[in-house]
Amino acid sequence: MAQQDILSTLRKLISGMDESLVIFDQNGSVLHASYDLEKLLEKSDIVGTTIFEHLTYEHERVEHFLRDLNTSKYMDLQVVLKKSVGSFTARMRLASWKVADNEFVVLGSLVDSTQLERKRRDLLRKTLTIELLSKSKKIRNGKLHDAIYEILEMSSKAVGVTRVSAWLFDESHEHIECIGNYDTRLGKMIPQESLPVIEMPTYFMLFETEKIILAANAQTSPYTSELNDSYLVPNGIVSLMDIPIRSEGSIIGVICFEQVKQTRNWTLNDQKFGLIAAQMTSLAVETHKRKIAQQELEAALRQQKRLLVETNHRIVNNLKITSSLLNIQVNKARDSYHKNLMLDSVNRVQSILNLHEMLTEGSKNLRVSLNQYINKLVQSLRDSLSFPQKQLQLLTSIDSCEVKSSLAICIGIIINEAVLNAYKHAFEENEIGVIRIDFQMHGPKGVLEISDNGKGIKENRELTGSGVEIIRGMVEHLNGNLDIDGTNGMKICVSFSMR
Repeated sequence: MAQQDILSTLRKLISGMDESLVIFDQNGSVLHASYDLEKLLEKSDIVGTTIFEHLTYEHERVEHFLRDLNTSKYMDLQVVLKKSVGSFTARMRLASWKVADNEFVVLGSLVDSTQLERKRRDLLRKTLTIELLSKSKKIRNGKLHDAIYEILEMSSKAVGVTRVSAWLFDESHEHIECIGNYDTRLGKMIPQESLPVIEMPTYFMLFETEKIILAANAQTSPYTSELNDSYLVPNGIVSLMDIPIRSEGSIIGVICFEQVKQTRNWTLNDQKFGLIAAQMTSLAVETHKRKIAQQELEAALRQQKRLLVETNHRIVNNLKITSSLLNIQVNKARDSYHKNLMLDSVNRVQSILNLHEMLTEGSKNLRVSLNQYINKLVQSLRDSLSFPQKQLQLLTSIDSCEVKSSLAICIGIIINEAVLNAYKHAFEENEIGVIRIDFQMHGPKGVLEISDNGKGIKENRELTGSGVEIIRGMVEHLNGNLDIDGTNGMKICVSFSMR
């Protein structure tokens, strides 16, 4: 009675298992055989026989196990099982339960070793393919056609299917377009027309809730039969496994594993590999899009650089023309007052011209060498202010640094106005004047000092004139501080932030 109770319990336990299972007693008499075991051995009359009748060898180990059931609870061994025709190697695992004195029930699990080896090789093949795809240069370099070809070709071999194809939605999501369709029979990509989404509502709606669509018989499945007329029947597809391609949480397409002319039951390993193949396809698409965006950005930058060079060229040419016209007017001036007005304008234009020439010649369009810029500006001032009646020495001491072009313009205008002001007011005729231009860095601040050895200004006299107003305006623009000392010659000191 106890044996019948535990036998009934074990039968209920194993009834839903898709495994080759057998139950026998302490003598080896078979009490129950699962349907999968009957298929494995190709026999239907196993109950009532003994387990030994189905073994070609290893009888002794099984007999020893049954003789020692009081202490032996589990055994795992390799056996050769007899089929209706022929034999095969299998793995047998046995576990025993005591139901009464000298009465035992043994549960055995039998697995075809050939199937185990086939599964092991299948898993190894898929694992190696995933490793190779993860290192693929074709996926990383953004060339979509080459990457898709590699993914589909390797995936078809890893899963062992007739065809693997990849599809992407168009921008309107009205059609899904094939970006690659690899056929193992031909060993190459074959063309495939796009499909209208509106004709397959159930199929695409299923992707909103399912990660994978599996169909052993796709032409009769309620989820995929919508594809019969346009796709499945014309291509002879019997079984399919379709996996959505996702990017940033949204479905952008699908990768399809398709078996032609025969039924295919998709294993868990097939499904896991398919998910990874879909991720690889998504990566290839995203990399391709990033590369296109990068190329468009680089093209736009090249165009901007060309426009900037052309603009700078035109500005410099126009400034040179303006400077030349002003110089003509300087030579035509009938008195010193108008001549000085024209000369001031010439030097102001020249200051801006020098900066634009440096920006055009330099490799950095937004920053300039302050040392080079000031020295070039001073040299142009030397050339324009070289007159017999007033001999000037312009001396510079400039710390090396790079500054923004906008800051350089302000500094250049301050120097230009200070030097012009000294030239006009600091020295008498035939007097040799010295003007010093010093710039030093003090941490985050810059200090610009323009000084001369001229006559200075009287105490309590307020400085006026357009040149001084321009200097004050530039200092205010820099949020800097201005200090003017005229007691011993003229000294203009400007401090400002370099940031």
